[in-house]
Amino acid sequence: MKKIVTHISVDLDAVAAVWLVKRFIKGWSRAEVKFVPAGNTFNNQPPDKNDNIIHVDTGKGKFDHHQSNENTSATKKVYLYITKNEKISKLEKDALERLVKFVNDTDHFREVAFYQPTSDIYDLLPHQIIKGLKHVLNNDEKIVEYMSTYLDAALELFKLKIKAEKEIEKGLIFKTKFGKGIALITPNDETMKLAQKMGFVIAIRQDPYKKNIRIKANPFSKIDFTKSYEEILKRDKVGYWFLHSSKKMLLNNSTKHPGAKSTILPLPEVIKIVKKNI
Repeated sequence: MKKIVTHISVDLDAVAAVWLVKRFIKGWSRAEVKFVPAGNTFNNQPPDKNDNIIHVDTGKGKFDHHQSNENTSATKKVYLYITKNEKISKLEKDALERLVKFVNDTDHFREVAFYQPTSDIYDLLPHQIIKGLKHVLNNDEKIVEYMSTYLDAALELFKLKIKAEKEIEKGLIFKTKFGKGIALITPNDETMKLAQKMGFVIAIRQDPYKKNIRIKANPFSKIDFTKSYEEILKRDKVGYWFLHSSKKMLLNNSTKHPGAKSTILPLPEVIKIVKKNI
């Protein structure tokens, strides 16, 4: 059986390298993971001699980086191998590049240069979560399994973010007295938050399939959707609308409200209502 070998007391670099091998190198998805003391190899074999054994982040083979002072990591080395030898989509490649950069940076302790590096928010990031899992799970195999699911999710989020960036470039920009707003027709809900992070005070999104519309304002703005909500209810006798208690989210239909109906109002009309009533 094929084996992926990494070091005992795994860190993010070790976990991510194992995950990349299992997920993206053909024929290795069912490989078992073995753990050795840092720097060692499986049964003290040369690290790259056996075609059925891949060493990552240990053993000083092709997927280790401890034999040099380069700006690299096991994860980065596996990623470069995959992009050269395996068939993956451009979207996956671009998403992986962002994920790998984070792993590589934190493996070199570059988070010391993060903005407000002592902030508690950074303790929720994957390289820190692994440290917590060592106390909770106390088992390298379980940690690799748990964090592999985490990395699956992170990869999907990066893919959605990359798509969102491109969709925002094509969005309909409109002016309000509070600043620029943007309207998008996409099923990708990541566009909403990303647009606001990019400076749009209002983001409006219509799902092209479900036809529901979501409207959100910057939570620190003085925007109030109450009047917009009231006018929409007068014009739309079919769709279900919900005004959040903050008055900065006006939502039509939702995954959290199954069975609710989408609006009959066209997106341009909703934009006009919002612009007029804030």
